[in-house]
Amino acid sequence: MKSKGISLNSMAGYYDILTPAEKSRRRKKQIDLIGLKEGETVLEVGCGTGVLSVLSKIKTGDKGEVHGIDIAEKMIIQAGKKAAKYNLKINFKVASIDDLPFPDNYFNVVISSLMFHHLPVEVKEAGLSEIYRVLNADGRFLLSDFGSPNIFTAPLMTLLLIWLSSTRYQLFGKLPGLIRKAGFTNIRLVKKELFIKHYLIKK
Repeated sequence: MKSKGISLNSMAGYYDILTPAEKSRRRKKQIDLIGLKEGETVLEVGCGTGVLSVLSKIKTGDKGEVHGIDIAEKMIIQAGKKAAKYNLKINFKVASIDDLPFPDNYFNVVISSLMFHHLPVEVKEAGLSEIYRVLNADGRFLLSDFGSPNIFTAPLMTLLLIWLSSTRYQLFGKLPGLIRKAGFTNIRLVKKELFIKHYLIKK
């Protein structure tokens, strides 16, 4: 299945300027929410330039295995360069969340950060089902993305995001329902920022 999500190929050259890089405290705290252990197998979907993949590999060590996928080829090229810069072995490839090229029950951890709001609802559904498939029985799935706004953020989020149908769906608070539909039963909101919600999800 070919993803209908938004490719950020055109942003690959300056994406790290716009988003926090691997030295950012915010990104490191995001990884801390997962509780990664040495030797675990990790997949980052929509990895962009590979920031969270790099941090995951540092946490899981030489015995760990980290993969990152993105539909934007130029993002994958940048991610590969970043891994090489830190002398880390990370397996990056061009692939889509709705057709993951991995066997069932393969990963201990799956990570998605600020990617789901780019996806049409049908791709969100297919992607969540694929994540459920590749995650092992005791695995964890960290999903960080826009959720329903509060009274302070609603005006700005509505102005900037409501016109996108893929994002509007999440602003209406419907994402947890889609997660349950994919088969997940343990959905926990572990951190709530001004605009972003972080869910730690288990089967």
